[in-house]
Amino acid sequence: MSTRVRDLLLTMLASCAMLVACLCLLGGCGRSPESTQVDTPLKENSRESALNGRGRLTGDDPERDRAVRDAMARADKAAEERLRNPPTNEVPLPNYDAGPGRPRPLGCNFYEMDNRYPDYLLCQYDVNEKNYDAANEPERFQEALLQVRWTGRNKFPPIKWVAVAIFNRANHKGAATFESCFNAGAIFDASKVFNLEGNLSNLVVQATIDRHPFKYDRQQSTPGGQQRWLIVERHAGNHEGTAPQRQ
Repeated sequence: MSTRVRDLLLTMLASCAMLVACLCLLGGCGRSPESTQVDTPLKENSRESALNGRGRLTGDDPERDRAVRDAMARADKAAEERLRNPPTNEVPLPNYDAGPGRPRPLGCNFYEMDNRYPDYLLCQYDVNEKNYDAANEPERFQEALLQVRWTGRNKFPPIKWVAVAIFNRANHKGAATFESCFNAGAIFDASKVFNLEGNLSNLVVQATIDRHPFKYDRQQSTPGGQQRWLIVERHAGNHEGTAPQRQ
């Protein structure tokens, strides 16, 4: 190949390379317009700017923007509460299927689990007595324990204790009276409760009755934290390895 031909080929290749480079600069080398945008660090208000539609924070309506921020704060608090107090049972507890027009009957246990008290089944037994008679409490406790026993251990997560609190609906006049509706509480060994040969009446007689089993602590920031089973906190503090996780 002559020197002149070689120089001509090299010139043509250089021209092609320049043409390709120009096309890449103009067309983005086949990348979409979105992919050519420069990534920027998230701003402090990135979550607010991500809102769209009616939830957008425009600054034109301070009252609406404040309502949106309040809603976001409540959502954050609820999410935080779920992380802080996740349910400890993998399957739903065997509670009565209450709903509109289907209130939970009196004398029907309501069960809860709280990861602050992972070894305890929390059981609320409701009565409706304008003239509350403490003499009926042994029978109430026995009825609550009987329901737990016949429901069966396999319907509950692993527990060591059953905490029963008697709640008097007749005293409930709103949030201010919620705490005082819990008239009495007692804690029972779960293994004895589930023992079909055990005598529940003897178990109740041997129990220590607590007259202030529950506290509605409004100073706590989350709904779950506001409802404190004091009877469980005191009991757990006296049993090694079962101390509750305080918020």
